[in-house]
Amino acid sequence: MKVTTLTKKGDMELANMYVLGEEGEPAVIIDLSYNDNRRVEEYCAKHHSGIAGIFLTHGHYDHIAGLNDLSEGFDAPVIIHMDDEECLHDPYLNVSDGLFGREFKLSRELAIYRCEDEDEIRVGAHRIKNEAGEEITVGGYEFHVIHTPYHTAGSCCFYLPEHKILFSGDSLFHLGVGRSDLPGAKPRLFATSMKKLMALSEDVTVYPGHGPKTTIGTELRYNEYLKNLR
Repeated sequence: MKVTTLTKKGDMELANMYVLGEEGEPAVIIDLSYNDNRRVEEYCAKHHSGIAGIFLTHGHYDHIAGLNDLSEGFDAPVIIHMDDEECLHDPYLNVSDGLFGREFKLSRELAIYRCEDEDEIRVGAHRIKNEAGEEITVGGYEFHVIHTPYHTAGSCCFYLPEHKILFSGDSLFHLGVGRSDLPGAKPRLFATSMKKLMALSEDVTVYPGHGPKTTIGTELRYNEYLKNLR
């Protein structure tokens, strides 16, 4: 499976953004960290047959900053955990003001889908199947939602078991983990959340919100934060 990492040159503050999908096929975006001048949409129009959906691992500014720049009429679902939806509208919770010095509020209508909503629903022109709050199918890809609260209340990792790929957001980095001292953090849930990831197969490739990709096996062996949980 093709996973392309898009980063905004010259802005190290922004998170890794991933575009999932083969050339010419629908694309799924993980964390829309920027979209100035519709650059991400232009990329997907050139290399894919449009955008099937956007997954947000959590609601911090550096992962959602491109939402207000989406083109008019954009109707693909934007998936975020129900416990972080408020971040889209609150500069304090999304830390845009306090941490980044720029205020962000969602200023337009989007087809927001909250993880853990039940049953099969239609968002915009798109049909989403969500089974028991754990499996979401978008663009032909089946994502398992792994709720990992601590960095934020609604932090999630999105796992594709068929391809052994995990998009971990700021829950797990190469040799590190996300901080837990920002508004809305749940530090007491750190161990419980990490143990969910530690239970995955060692050959799962991890695409984090910042830094290089890694594997579960590498982190089990060398990440001091995880070793201390054993």
